[in-house]
Amino acid sequence: MPSTSAPDCQVCGGTGWRSSPESGAKGPLVPCDCRERARIDRAIDSAGIPLKYTTCDFNDFSCHWEGHKNETLWKALGHAQKFVDEYGINAQGLLFLGPPGTGKTHLMVALLRKLCEKGADAVFLDYQELLRQIQNSYNPAAHTREYELLQPVLSSDIVAIDDLGNNRISDWVEDTVTYIVNHRYSRNLPTLFTANLSEERMEGPPGQRVTQPTFEERLGPRVASRLREMCRFVEMKSGDYRRFKAGVR
Repeated sequence: MPSTSAPDCQVCGGTGWRSSPESGAKGPLVPCDCRERARIDRAIDSAGIPLKYTTCDFNDFSCHWEGHKNETLWKALGHAQKFVDEYGINAQGLLFLGPPGTGKTHLMVALLRKLCEKGADAVFLDYQELLRQIQNSYNPAAHTREYELLQPVLSSDIVAIDDLGNNRISDWVEDTVTYIVNHRYSRNLPTLFTANLSEERMEGPPGQRVTQPTFEERLGPRVASRLREMCRFVEMKSGDYRRFKAGVR
């Protein structure tokens, strides 16, 4: 059985129980606050959030790093915070859209961590890795079957899928994603997504506009249509924060 307390807690010494301020040292013991912190840590660990993102929080999501307040990032932060506040009331998911480096994964993980604190059974998945594992499960030598891989994706309270559409569409990919999306949609299970996609074919400032694959082209019309119904689309437009941190202009 997993520990229900923090072994290094200075209050309870790792027992999970402490004296009540009201009744004093001789009164009945009450659960220590570290038990709740340990529960949250276990929930975040079991969600499968990559190590690089485990400390992501709303408080360190910057909307001003370009020297001014970025309205799209500010609105995205607001949508994420509202989702946490309305969790359990509104089953509509969120899809964060935008080019690389706009903070989509940071914001989605910060949201996911808040839901773990609220007691949600959460799962983080990399889209491309999920498809690769499902394909590998068809190998007769594989020890994990497709159903076992999909079960947490289909049944968890909240699922966050990163980099949706990060590969070329095929009939198999469209069928697989449609199945996942339809299953969660029909059961009112909210789903979070990020995608390096746009609803516009042409993007960029005048004179530097480039052609991008559209949302429908990369995901297929069936998936795109269902996602529009089950998710709020949140567009995030900014420069690449990774290049900014690296000092690349």
